[in-house]
Amino acid sequence: MSKVAIFKAFEEMPDSRRKQGTRHSLQLCLALFTLAVAAVNQGFLAIGDWLKYHHQELKDLFHVEGIPSYSAIRRVLLQVDYLDYAGTLANFFWCEARSRRNH
Repeated sequence: MSKVAIFKAFEEMPDSRRKQGTRHSLQLCLALFTLAVAAVNQGFLAIGDWLKYHHQELKDLFHVEGIPSYSAIRRVLLQVDYLDYAGTLANFFWCEARSRRNH
C-alpha cells in the first residue's frame, strides 16, 4: 500500500463500486486524478497522456503493478460523490498547509 499523503487522504472515502472486476483502488484513481489536474491537465485525454508519459514514475511512487487508464479514472469519478471528494481534498490541503506552517 502506498504511503503517499494524497493516496492516504482518500482512504476513508466510500467506494460504491462492485468488487468484481475492480482492478484499481478508489484511492489510487482519485490520487492520480488529483495529481493530473494539479499538473494542469484539462480533460481526460490530457490526463491520459500525462498518465502514459509518467507511467513508470507513478508505478514506482505508488508501489502498484499498473496505472489505470483515463477511462477507468473517468468511470470512478462518475460514481464518486462530489461533496465527499471536495471535502476530503479540502481537509487534505488544509492539514498539509497547516503542518508545513508549523515546521
